[in-house]
Amino acid sequence: IIEFDLDGTILMANENFLMTVGYTAQEIVGKHHRIFMPSAEINSPAYQQFWSNLRQGQFQRAEYMRLAKGGREVWLQASYNPIPGRSGKPIKIVKIATDITEQKLRAAEYESQLNAISRSQAVIEFALDGTVLTANENFLKVLGYALTDIKGKHHSMFVEAAVSKTTEYQSFWTKLRQGQFISDEFKRIGKGGREVWIQATYNPVFDPQGRPVKVVKYAID
Repeated sequence: IIEFDLDGTILMANENFLMTVGYTAQEIVGKHHRIFMPSAEINSPAYQQFWSNLRQGQFQRAEYMRLAKGGREVWLQASYNPIPGRSGKPIKIVKIATDITEQKLRAAEYESQLNAISRSQAVIEFALDGTVLTANENFLKVLGYALTDIKGKHHSMFVEAAVSKTTEYQSFWTKLRQGQFISDEFKRIGKGGREVWIQATYNPVFDPQGRPVKVVKYAID
């Protein structure tokens, strides 16, 4: 928690906030909120409007990147709450914040890993019933399709007609719907009936309750 007057001057901060940004109270009380801001943003119209909105009593809530002591980047999930006085007009701003830096870094790392995979492998996503949701450029090149050719179609378009009717193929999708990972070499049919052999993994993706919600396939031609 940190408190500001209406012009952005720091009035107080609790121990949790001070630990998050690496300052002591003596170092920040009496300073302006801008000490936590990147220099490029301090004079921006958006930053000026941010404080104008607060002075007008408008609550602000978002994820914010702020600078801790030494220029270290900190991500905060925070709300800026104008506190009214007896007249009903705001007299100060109370900011309540949670440090989400770790989550942001993990998300960025995960995103980088996914991008690396997407650049090097063919990737396609399916709904649990086998309907194509999306596919990356690598996958489309391997099979010779445009995304508009396959999106909304069933995975069976990539297998021989006789195979799509087998109990093995039905069992394949049943296992994926049950959350089972499948890895193997597969013969698939590209555009125009061209045969393509791929080394692929079908990976069920789960929701927070552990239930499968879709299937992501990573493949190498």
